[in-house]
Amino acid sequence: MNIVLYAVIVLFWGTTWIGIKLQLGSVDPAVSVAYRFLLAALCMFVWTTVRRLPMRFTARSHLRFALVGLLMYSTNYVLFYYCSQHLVSGLVSIIFCLSVGFNIINGRIFLKRPISRTVVLGALAGLCGLAMVFADDIAGTKAGSGLVTGLLLGLGATLLFSFGNIASSWNQARAGLPVVQSTAWSMLYGGLFTSLGCLLAGNSFTVEPSFKYVAGLVYLSVFGSAIAFVTYLTLLARIGPDRAAFATVVFPLVSLSLSTVFEDYHWSLLAVLGVLVVLSANAVILGGPHLRAALGRLRPAGADAGANGAATPAGEQAAVPESGPGRG
Repeated sequence: MNIVLYAVIVLFWGTTWIGIKLQLGSVDPAVSVAYRFLLAALCMFVWTTVRRLPMRFTARSHLRFALVGLLMYSTNYVLFYYCSQHLVSGLVSIIFCLSVGFNIINGRIFLKRPISRTVVLGALAGLCGLAMVFADDIAGTKAGSGLVTGLLLGLGATLLFSFGNIASSWNQARAGLPVVQSTAWSMLYGGLFTSLGCLLAGNSFTVEPSFKYVAGLVYLSVFGSAIAFVTYLTLLARIGPDRAAFATVVFPLVSLSLSTVFEDYHWSLLAVLGVLVVLSANAVILGGPHLRAALGRLRPAGADAGANGAATPAGEQAAVPESGPGRG
C-alpha cells in the first residue's frame, strides 16, 4: 500500500511543473496560489459531502487546520512561486528536496522521533544523485541572476513545508484528526490566508482568459493539490514525515522525463548516473530493515550462520517504523 501511495505522489507532483508553467503570465503568482487552493478546497468539500464525512470539529481543531493551511497551502507555495522567477526549475526542485533533511531534524525536535542511520544516508545519497541530474542547471545559474534571492525564498519555502509536515503528522497521530477532512479545512484556510495577503499587498484578482491558464489551474487544484496532498498526508501518517518526504527527491525525475519529451532536454552521462543513485537511495530508504532482511535471505546458509543477528542493528527497526497511524 505504501508503494502505491508513494507512486501516486511522485506521478502527480512530478507533473505539476507543467501546470505551474501554464499559469505563468499576467496573473500575480500569489493570486494564482490563492485560486489554486480555494479551488482545491472546493473539490475536497464536494468529496466529503458526497461521502457524507463529518466536517464539524472543535475550535482547537480548527486552529490546527489553520496552522497547517498557513504553512503548507499558503506561505510555502507563495515563496516557491516567486522563487521560480529567479532560479531554473531544476535548482528549485533540488532546494525542495531539502525537505527530507528538514523533516528528519524537525521530526526529532518536535515529535521526538529517533533519527535512523538508514534514512539519513539514503536522503544524503538521494540529494547527491539529484544534484548530479541537475548539474547543468546549477552551473548555468549566475551569481548576478537573483541566485541569492531565489535560494533564500526556496529555503524559506522548504522549511515552511517541513513545519507543515510536522504539524499535520501531529494532528493525525496525536490529535486523531482524519486526513481527508483535515486537508479540506487546511486548504480552505490556506487559500483564505493567501487571498488576505494579496488584498493587503494590493494585488489584483484577475483571471487570464486562456485555455493554458485555466487548464493549468484545474490540473494543479484537482490532481496536484486535492488528490496529491491527501495521498501524501496518508503516507505521512503511515511511515512518518522523514520517509514520506523522500518523495520530494524522486518526483523531479518525472519532471525531467517530461522535459525530455516537451522541452528538448538532453541527457548527459552525469544525469544518467544521478538517476541511478536516486533510485538506489529510494529503494534503501523505503525498504529499510526489510530490504536488508530480504537481501540477507539471498546469502548462502552457511554465510548467515553468525550474521543474522547483526543484519539489523539493535533498535534500528524501531527507529524506522514501517506503517501505522500512530507513528509520529
